[in-house]
Amino acid sequence: DRLDTDVLFGQNGGCKTLLVLSAGVTSEQMLQSPDNKIQPDFYTNQISDFLTLKTAAV
Repeated sequence: DRLDTDVLFGQNGGCKTLLVLSAGVTSEQMLQSPDNKIQPDFYTNQISDFLTLKTAAV
């Protein structure tokens, strides 16, 4: 849930990243800010959204 640690770590490791909007990043506006240089590959409001999507893809 943090751009400057979790997402950056994943990107530096060559992984796709998923950001859950929460304590670290609380809105899409902050995520889309031109000042923000770190962008996740995917983001969602809650982890259960990702789990539903993953189940549908299998």
